[in-house]
Parts: sequence; C-alpha cells; structure tokens
Amino acid sequence: MLDALLDNHLAFLAAHRGSVRRSAEAIAVVGESEEFSAWIPLTPDAMIPADVRTVRLVPWSGAGWEERLAAAGFEAAEVLVHMEAPAGAAVGEPVAAIDTEADAVAFAEVQSAVFLDVGEPDYDWWQKMFVEQALQNYREPAQSLYLLRVDGDPASITLVLRTGSVAGVYAVATKPQYRGRGLATRLLAQARRDAAGGRLTLQVVEGSDAERLYLSVGFRPAYRSPHLRRS
Repeated sequence: MLDALLDNHLAFLAAHRGSVRRSAEAIAVVGESEEFSAWIPLTPDAMIPADVRTVRLVPWSGAGWEERLAAAGFEAAEVLVHMEAPAGAAVGEPVAAIDTEADAVAFAEVQSAVFLDVGEPDYDWWQKMFVEQALQNYREPAQSLYLLRVDGDPASITLVLRTGSVAGVYAVATKPQYRGRGLATRLLAQARRDAAGGRLTLQVVEGSDAERLYLSVGFRPAYRSPHLRRS
C-alpha cells in the first residue's frame, strides 16, 4: 500500500499538472508539460515503457532500480524529499482562502513572478497555465488557495490540498521584494490549521535552500524520491 503522503502528492499532480494513471505495476504521470511527466515503478520487475524519459523512484519501487535504469541509459537528476511535520497548534491570525476569480488571477500572478523569468522559453504558456489552474481549482472543496497582499499588491501565496487525514502544502511563493516579512510563515501556520491534527506534508529538492528552511520550522524527511532521466 502506498503511503498517504504520496497519494496526496499524486492528487496535486492530477489536479494541477496533468493526469495520473495507476496500475499494479506502476504509476504514470502524464503532464501538461513534458517536465511534469514521469513513470513510477511499484514492483522491482516492472517493464520500463519505451517512451519514458523520467523515472521517479519511491520506497515501494523495490530494489535494484538505479542500476537497472543506468543500464538503460538513464542518469541521476534531482532527488525530491517528501517531508512531514506534526500539524500542531498554529499561531497568529487565520488566513481566509481566496473566493473570487480576481484573487485566483492574483494568485497566478505571484506564481509567475516567483517561478518564471521573463523571456524564458514557454513563458507565455506557463503564465496562461498558472491562471487556468488557479481558476479551475480555487473553488474545489478539497483545496484552499491562499493569498496575502501588501498594500494591495499580491505578495505571497500557498495552496493546501487535503486527502483523507493529509494536508499537502504546495506552491509556496513570495515575491522577492516582500521576503523577510513573515508572510510565508503566516501561510504555513494556516496550513497547520488546515491539517487539523492530521499529517502535514510538502516536497522539496534535496539540498536546496527550501529544504533547509522547512527543516528549521519542524518538517522532517519522510522518504526520498530520486529522479532519473534519459535524453
């Protein structure tokens, strides 16, 4: 049985990044963009599809995969760390989830400002996708999209997606000019409220500044998910 933390992450990918197809042998994530697509084996002898370019390993994949993938031309890429923190008590004032299309568009504006560089390839596609996904998901009962403004300007965001007893934190972003003001900390406190005594989880790239930040606020690694890619 897969861990509930992975189930939460797969629910996010299905809602925001493409589709998720499950079988007894593997999970196929088919993304809106190629970089979202991945294949996750669930048995040690699953057959690697010929068209797969990214494989994500999880503890339920079984042993021997890294050697097998290397022999098939895959190379190690980043490692995603699934982290968990006790829900605990939240401090500070609650934050209300957004409830208007205007706020959904503002949510997407912060995503674009933080995650995209003007002029990069596919900038317009990404910007449009962020808006479409925010408008599609902000009313979903299992999701809460949060936005903080500074003097009216959209400044900091996060998204919480609930599956069973797990609250997953995604899209944590603060515009550079508003960092250091405790905005993300306030949003993480709201995520703790949303967890309501359940499990609180997020994912970060191993060795990143984000991993160090979340370790400092009480998150701990639950398991690693190595990514391997071939050209």
